Amino acid sequence: MDDLGLHIGLFLVATAIIVGVSCMFTEADDAKALRLFPRRYVVFVVVSALVAGAMLAFEHTLASVS
Repeated sequence: MDDLGLHIGLFLVATAIIVGVSCMFTEADDAKALRLFPRRYVVFVVVSALVAGAMLAFEHTLASVS
């Protein structure tokens, strides 16, 4: 947990690349793809955070050894 900020930053950079590439491949018009990028980026980050939160909750309640 020492490098939590670094890991979150790297996740956000990798996510921006993934979402940016997917926007460019799904939309033929670059201007439309750039307009859609912020919404898709926020949705991807929020859903990823929800999945991570659910995994941590399951780990805490079901897989706890202490």
